[in-house]
Amino acid sequence: MTTSTLDEDTLLSLAFSLRANPGAYAVLLGAGVSAPSGILTAWGVVTDLISRVAVLVGEDAPEDPAAWYEARFGEEARYENLLEKLAPSQLERQRLLREYFEPADPDDESEARKPTLAHRSIAKLVKAGALRVLVTLNFDRLLEQAIRDEGIEPTIVASAGDVAGLAPLHTLECCIVHLHGDYLNPSSMLNTTAELDVYEPEMLELLRRILRDYGLIIAGWSATYDPALVTAIKANYPSRYTMMWIEPGFQSTLAAEFRQLMNGYLVPLDADTAFGRLADSLAALVNRAARHPLTVSAAAETAKRELSGRWVAIRLHDTLSREFDRLRRVPELNLGENLTEAEDGYLAMVGRVEEASRVPAALVSTLAYWGSDDTDGWWIEELDRFSHQLRASGLVKLLRMNHIAGSILFYAAGIAAVASKRYPLVRRLLSREVPSGHKDQDELLARIFGTDRALENASPRLYGFLRPVLSEALSISSEALEDAWQQFEVLRNAKITMAHKNFPDGWEAFSDAESDLDLEHRIGAEGSSGDKLDGARTQMFREQDERLMEIGRLADLWNVHLYAVDRRLNERWHVPVAERLVKELYSQGDAHPLVRAGLGSNSQQLAVALRGVSKFAGDIANELTWKRLNVGGNRVGAGFLPDEIWIDTGMTAQEHAVHHEAGSP
Repeated sequence: MTTSTLDEDTLLSLAFSLRANPGAYAVLLGAGVSAPSGILTAWGVVTDLISRVAVLVGEDAPEDPAAWYEARFGEEARYENLLEKLAPSQLERQRLLREYFEPADPDDESEARKPTLAHRSIAKLVKAGALRVLVTLNFDRLLEQAIRDEGIEPTIVASAGDVAGLAPLHTLECCIVHLHGDYLNPSSMLNTTAELDVYEPEMLELLRRILRDYGLIIAGWSATYDPALVTAIKANYPSRYTMMWIEPGFQSTLAAEFRQLMNGYLVPLDADTAFGRLADSLAALVNRAARHPLTVSAAAETAKRELSGRWVAIRLHDTLSREFDRLRRVPELNLGENLTEAEDGYLAMVGRVEEASRVPAALVSTLAYWGSDDTDGWWIEELDRFSHQLRASGLVKLLRMNHIAGSILFYAAGIAAVASKRYPLVRRLLSREVPSGHKDQDELLARIFGTDRALENASPRLYGFLRPVLSEALSISSEALEDAWQQFEVLRNAKITMAHKNFPDGWEAFSDAESDLDLEHRIGAEGSSGDKLDGARTQMFREQDERLMEIGRLADLWNVHLYAVDRRLNERWHVPVAERLVKELYSQGDAHPLVRAGLGSNSQQLAVALRGVSKFAGDIANELTWKRLNVGGNRVGAGFLPDEIWIDTGMTAQEHAVHHEAGSP
């Protein structure tokens, strides 16, 4: 297992544990968590104060502040010694220390020390009830600020006096323990080696209670300067909880040995990334009632957060590249010359390809929905890689295994783009071509990745697999998802139709027929030719339908998830989604967003292509309804002739709804 996989799996497992056992873990935060906000570490404050002392006595800032101070004054460089020289009174000391933790001008946003992503993610975990006890070694109050921003007032323990009368920890909504003190209470601040060797009895007893009763999530702590804390953890931490230690770089020898002694897991990520992912994973659990592992939900939540530009925990580009790399390494996509079915069969192989495509599809759909032209470039070329058929002898179904993954990604992107009305991206997808293997010929991805076309003798699968993935990733209603799916399907087929070499002739013949009908309508309006004209009109309409059917047959209506209806007694079967788009095109003309995005040369051409798709799909639907008359009682409603049907399953709308309510794909 790769390190990145271990990071992800460890955090997902921890999120599941926090959800199943709320409040069971405490957080221990060191200086590394607050450092990104610009706040100095404890030693950084000491050295800065020494530099000020040097200036006061007329010397330049020393290279080794501690050594200079001890040589100059004959005493250890400690907070109390420095503060006595720089700020004799308690009020002066408090004002001096505020400079390190608060801006001189509260209204100046550029000076503000704000909570980091880690602080805010922890606050979200507190609000969700997953965390209650937070132990910090930092003097700042960024954690309190982040938690108050979530509408929670934490209980603060910063000194031995605060421990007295403290309610049982499990009864508190949130308790923050400043183990080394708080900058607003200078007398509580522990800095020197001697001070950190042992805690006051009251604070030590509280620490022991926390260590015995809670698991630990550690972040930003080196374990190097806290002997009393190390000793307390060794003596009190129970083996029933797994210790999680978040550290982005190499741990010090002391910290690594200590973690191994405690059987802790290392999560090699920075605190922002780790707590950001943890909060995303828990949100996915809570909001979607998802089951462990949370790969799809967590991936989508993280992608959406990063695309928002507010919190940047990881580089989404790198995450996406890693997921594509994993998908490409799936054995079923790397058969080489060994083109034989696995022992558990062809459909089991298909299932493994689908499972490996789950997270990449979630990420691609999220990027297609919320992304931009720049982020589209991160994934769109990857589609080409899955369009190639293996050049070898063997079963065709095995040669096309790549196409299964490609279809999943292609539909995930296209449906999401339609749902967000990113029509230029829809055009880019539907117009994309790759070499077909034939000399001087390219082929549309829209045809290569047709619904279930790569499968052999298998019932429809793409819709059943991808629908729940898109539902989780996009968080849109089932009605909106169904509509976006059908719009993408009819547009895909309209594009295939218009790209066919026979379309220009069909389009010209149909346009001529339409012109004749317009002329006939005008003649009829003048009252000429009565009954004879009615017969001619009927024949012309029949010829028009035949031309539309010929155009529709250029499409790729294989197992398509489209809903067709016939409200006029088996005369006008059609696809409502396609007809709705046609009406919009005739109404808006070339100003229609689909035309402006380049999905057709003009509104009339695109409308005719869609009408042809609707006509041919309606003909398929009509045949399916007649087949139902010969079906036994295995299906609800079998044996009657319905006036509406889903083409991919042959189900009526009612059957379709019952099927999905029962949890079937």
